[in-house]
Amino acid sequence: MSKKKPDEPSYAELSGELETILDEIESGETDLDELSDKVERASTLLSQCRKKLAATETKVKKVTTELQSAMDEQDGGDE
Repeated sequence: MSKKKPDEPSYAELSGELETILDEIESGETDLDELSDKVERASTLLSQCRKKLAATETKVKKVTTELQSAMDEQDGGDE
């Protein structure tokens, strides 16, 4: 049912990588030169996660609206 692009990572993959980066940063063992790259990557991952969440929210709203319309039509036909 999923229509993701072949090379597009899943939300779980993105959030997993983001969590790994955050753990590395929070450990305090990240080199200063690496820190900048990790923060940049985390920002990119966060943006991708937000896009996926927004797309999913839009799909869910569409489906629930369609279901509600179908139920309303069904209820109207019973009277």
